[in-house]
Amino acid sequence: MPPPKIYIGSGTWGDRISKHGIEELAAALKELGVREIDTAPIYPLPNPGGAEKLIGDLQYAKKGFLIDSKILYFGNGDGTLSATAIQESLDQSLTNLKIEKLNVLYCHGPDKTTPLAEQAAALDAEFRKGKFAKLGVCNFTPEMLEEWLEIAGEKGYIKPSVFQGQYNILCRAYEEKLFPLLRKHGITFAAYSPLAGGFLTGKVTFSTGADDLRGTRFEVSDENYVGMGYRRWYDKPSMHAAVRKMQELCTAHSVEMGDAACRWVLHHSLLDGGPLLLSREKCDAVIVGPNSLSQLAKYAEAYKEGPLPDELAKGLDGLWEIIKDDASSIIVF
Repeated sequence: MPPPKIYIGSGTWGDRISKHGIEELAAALKELGVREIDTAPIYPLPNPGGAEKLIGDLQYAKKGFLIDSKILYFGNGDGTLSATAIQESLDQSLTNLKIEKLNVLYCHGPDKTTPLAEQAAALDAEFRKGKFAKLGVCNFTPEMLEEWLEIAGEKGYIKPSVFQGQYNILCRAYEEKLFPLLRKHGITFAAYSPLAGGFLTGKVTFSTGADDLRGTRFEVSDENYVGMGYRRWYDKPSMHAAVRKMQELCTAHSVEMGDAACRWVLHHSLLDGGPLLLSREKCDAVIVGPNSLSQLAKYAEAYKEGPLPDELAKGLDGLWEIIKDDASSIIVF
């Protein structure tokens, strides 16, 4: 089946990548046929709202890009999906982005205090005002999503049609319960962190000290909030053991680890770019977040190179047995 589409993620825009760098990426993205930008009010973490404002200032919507954003998520999520919070966050995003309508509006994470029925009603009200075309959810449990679908079906509300979640060789817990639910309801999946924040390149496992990780997601710093999450998820003995095994497999086939990780998620995972989801307008996607043209080129290369050698792909699939117990915690938001 065809590989999933590629979207561009803006999580570091306005932080690790400059305005000039973003403009360079935009030109390259057009050449590659990438037309969708994923952002959020909280991006980048050191400067929330900065990414949306850059996208608005650079007029990406007028340049032909579809813009996806999210409801502002903070703390443990309590109250972030109340009717007031939804309206205020969405209106601010539209102002920042200098557009009247989003392509996809996501709930960035679950709000466990506001009843799902109220959340669904509030989002339906904003949809009927013409503020977004599609509704998505991020980081929800299958049970939460199923309840939402039931409520929306009963009340005639807009239903989530996109699910965004972390998915890579070391993060596959969604495959058991979530993917069957998505397929049943025709919901697409947008995968973020295909490289596990860079962990699948081996940079953490084979580093010789903190200096090796400076400037990366795994830099040891009190200000590196994103890195704290990635360390909690991946900096574990089982994960490092899997990466060492991955290096052995990749070396035997003369394939770089980062390339193998990208090609696995594009060509060997459960992500579907074709027939099961009827059309390329409704297919799964991989969200990539390059900080430079050279990084973008590597993603493009992985897309064009196609599937991995059968033996290597089989070996990478087998890594799941090493880490699946630890990996189950990654999808708990």
